[in-house]
Amino acid sequence: MKRAILINPPSGMYIRDDRCQVPVKGLSSGLRTPLDLAYMAAVLENEGFECVIRDYPAENKTWQDFRKELENNFDILIISVTTPTLYVDLLACDMAKEVNPDILTVAKGAHFAAEDKEAMERFRNLDIVIRGEYELAIQELGRNKPLEGISGITYRSNGTIKRNPDRAFLENLDILPLPARHLLNNRLYVRPDTGEMMTSIQTNRGCPARCCYCLVRTVSGGKIMARSPENIASEMEICKEQFGINNFYFRADTFTWDKEWMIKVCKCIIDKKLGVDWVCNSRVDTIDEERLKWLKEAGCWMIGFGIESGDQNILNKMKKGTTLQQAINAVDLCQKYGIKTYLFWVLGLPWETEESIKNTMKFARRIKGDFAEFHIAYPFPGTEFYYEGLENNLFSKDDLHSGNVKAGIVKTLYLSSERLQYYQREITRQYYLSPRRIMRLLKGVRSPKVLLNYFKKGFAVLSNPAGQDRDEE
Repeated sequence: MKRAILINPPSGMYIRDDRCQVPVKGLSSGLRTPLDLAYMAAVLENEGFECVIRDYPAENKTWQDFRKELENNFDILIISVTTPTLYVDLLACDMAKEVNPDILTVAKGAHFAAEDKEAMERFRNLDIVIRGEYELAIQELGRNKPLEGISGITYRSNGTIKRNPDRAFLENLDILPLPARHLLNNRLYVRPDTGEMMTSIQTNRGCPARCCYCLVRTVSGGKIMARSPENIASEMEICKEQFGINNFYFRADTFTWDKEWMIKVCKCIIDKKLGVDWVCNSRVDTIDEERLKWLKEAGCWMIGFGIESGDQNILNKMKKGTTLQQAINAVDLCQKYGIKTYLFWVLGLPWETEESIKNTMKFARRIKGDFAEFHIAYPFPGTEFYYEGLENNLFSKDDLHSGNVKAGIVKTLYLSSERLQYYQREITRQYYLSPRRIMRLLKGVRSPKVLLNYFKKGFAVLSNPAGQDRDEE
């Protein structure tokens, strides 16, 4: 029987959801389940492989632990990478080949959609990279299909790097097996406020929006591909019955885009009487009272919104396609229905000025959100922002893999990177130290444990809003 080891390498505690690649330190949210590894392991198990999943950062394990694990004679190593940690992540290939020269080394990550050959030229012990969606590519590798016939991969052949045509985005997500959660230590992934087990569920992929900084269209396409509502609810039921998991994060680029489908998902959850809690993402222009009624009844307790900026001109330039008033309306509606909001903001796109950031600071104080993350824009390869930033010398490619994504590697046409970092710290401080916001959060606290977790997360965010941790790299 062939054996595969699938890893998040010990190169820092990062969210590795392809479009979302940020260090966990300094966030008020928590670590996410490595769904990509669990899906690939499930596919390989169906092909007769024995699989091991290791989330080394989550398990607080080291490169020495990885080396020791490699002595168990694996046939394939699969690595989930992020752009910020790429150079450290791919050292796993060198270590694997030292222990077992015959092991096949495979890496997946959004980075390879744009800069696959560059990575393979730098890391000679990396055999294959997967561009875009990965499950079917891994399935074909597991079936030992000739490499030249596998779409969406870049690989070595007789010393030459070859790039096969892109793979079409998978439209029927129901054909995928459920993630191999039996291979995960599910207790590592918890709900930040209560500490209860929480897992991610992939509900749909793709987004028609054209935000200039976002990787979604690169990795998942501009068309929404959704699982059937029955399939989603069945997975939740299995998680509850087999793993004792009652809390879920719906991994979807925009869960609320298709209103009819979203309501059907809610109805399926209600019909099964699951009694679970979950969170999802939405755009501010794809939420209304009818949606919120169903979301609330089905157990949704928090929604994440990409507000991004408090300056309408910046929103227009980033191609967000929303307005400040829509943001206010969305957050106010959630408050009306007792659903908490988690607001995401991005500072430092090319057109950012002192005035636009100050407008964002004012708007962030005004809007009635519960939790927030203020990120400095990061130029992920494959996005419009990346190419515009290169053209205007707003960042150095050498800094892309510094592992310091939250601290900021960019400047704008008008502001230095140091100035952006100052504003990131200041806006985070102002947001979380607002007496009005503190009182609103405290009113929703139902237990001493939740109160303690709020204080712990708040201290972590305020003491290190940039998420820097040099020791992790």
